[in-house]
Amino acid sequence: MEISKRKFILAMTLVFIIATVNGYAIQNVYFNRPHTPRVSANVYVTIQTEFGVFDIATHNVITNIGEAYVRDILGFNNVANNNATQWITLSNDVYDAAANVTAIMLPTEATTFGAGRVLGTVDAWVSGGDYAYNVTNKFTFTGDITLRCTGLQWSGVASSNNNLFACAGFTQTAFANNWNLTITWSIVWNANN
Repeated sequence: MEISKRKFILAMTLVFIIATVNGYAIQNVYFNRPHTPRVSANVYVTIQTEFGVFDIATHNVITNIGEAYVRDILGFNNVANNNATQWITLSNDVYDAAANVTAIMLPTEATTFGAGRVLGTVDAWVSGGDYAYNVTNKFTFTGDITLRCTGLQWSGVASSNNNLFACAGFTQTAFANNWNLTITWSIVWNANN
């Protein structure tokens, strides 16, 4: 079977057009696609009791006001009180990621028996090109208290609202005198890959 020169040129032109369109599509879909920057936080909870040490890793939700706070600091420089986001709070509030995204505070913030809002210890680090910082505090309780939620705030004023950056839940635990709870918030900025 003989192919005419005209059909051969037409077939090669069609192959060239398909290859060019596919190459353009692949380049735009896989290499030049818009990147969505991400900020993520994870919470690590260590419960120390007379019965042993229990570690829990949990996810969190960054609140709407937390996202707006970061946007305002980075984009508009119009935040009157640029406090660092490094205050840890505790409560026995039910954690629900869908509902907590609109939270502005932990409704029943714990303030007794050593569970009050505290300025955590900050440790900055870089891993795989992503910049991050941890905020950690070890709470030692002076009485019986039940807790199951933690928050990360940008204000040190106890039970204040409109400064909840993120919140996370953990296994509800009834703590006794001299039991410990260590909370570590790990905030990772991933905006370049």
